[in-house]
Amino acid sequence: METFLWPGCEANQDETKVVVLVPGAGYKVESPLLYWPAEQLRDRGWQVRAIRWTADDEPGDDPHGFAARAVQQAFAEAPPADHRLIVAKSFGTFSIPWAEEAQVPAVWLTPILTDDVIRRTLTETRKPDLLIGGSKDKLWTTDALSETAATFVDILNANHSLEVPNDWRASLAAHVQVFTAIERFLTSTLA
Repeated sequence: METFLWPGCEANQDETKVVVLVPGAGYKVESPLLYWPAEQLRDRGWQVRAIRWTADDEPGDDPHGFAARAVQQAFAEAPPADHRLIVAKSFGTFSIPWAEEAQVPAVWLTPILTDDVIRRTLTETRKPDLLIGGSKDKLWTTDALSETAATFVDILNANHSLEVPNDWRASLAAHVQVFTAIERFLTSTLA
């Protein structure tokens, strides 16, 4: 695992806001669902630190611990911050328990809601989080999670990539919904 400073962010800048981007297992931070939020956050004055998985990374039997260590390392390599945020996709959402313990708000894209540890953590959270998933994603099971402080956004007919199969226009519209929801979250919750 390695981290890097997002293009356009200054390494020595005295930042008060740091965000960590956590990729999916096969979804890089340069892919659309993480790229555009990184651009949004950079433009809002956040220092963006991104995680890149390397060939020797292996979560083994502890994906939660693996993801937590990656997020911890990324924050440790960033400047001290008054405000911290995580934006994670799919596998990266295994860091949900760490974020809850550290009380770091997050944007969770296509979280793995079939995981018992993630579900239990989300039912107990009282911190602001944004969770976005597709109605056709078998890992997006939001039943019994509506009592949390988190905001859930369901993208109609979207799959785990938040795309509508065989319809590029609908897929593009779905992604615009995602980025608009993130912008609202940033403005209303983290302003």
